Amino acid sequence: MVIIYKDVLKQKNSTFLQENQITALDKDPTDYFQKHMQQIIHKCNITKDKNQYKHLLQIKPTAPKLNAIMKIQKDNNPIGLEINNIQAPAYKLARYLNKRLNELIEIPYMCATKNLKEVAQDLTNIQINN
Repeated sequence: MVIIYKDVLKQKNSTFLQENQITALDKDPTDYFQKHMQQIIHKCNITKDKNQYKHLLQIKPTAPKLNAIMKIQKDNNPIGLEINNIQAPAYKLARYLNKRLNELIEIPYMCATKNLKEVAQDLTNIQINN
């Protein structure tokens, strides 16, 4: 748990938003995106079961929530972002497609990495060894 003054957190958030050129939208595009998702699902043969179409769409979708998290382990405690997209219009469809793709495609070398430097180092080692 991080305890911080509210005005300091607001200042960090506004600084982060300005530095990354993040701006607020005039209108929430969630309804438009939901209607567009419905049209795409009905046009495509994603599933053979017609009853499954209703399970691929959110009932009451909302825009993903963006939460600012303090990175207390780093100098100056920068802001990290956490996005909760469970109620987003495409969440159920993305989860379904991910499951289907994992069933159809075998990926032999699945691994997790801590950072891009580690990936670059691994790729360099692979190229040298070959």
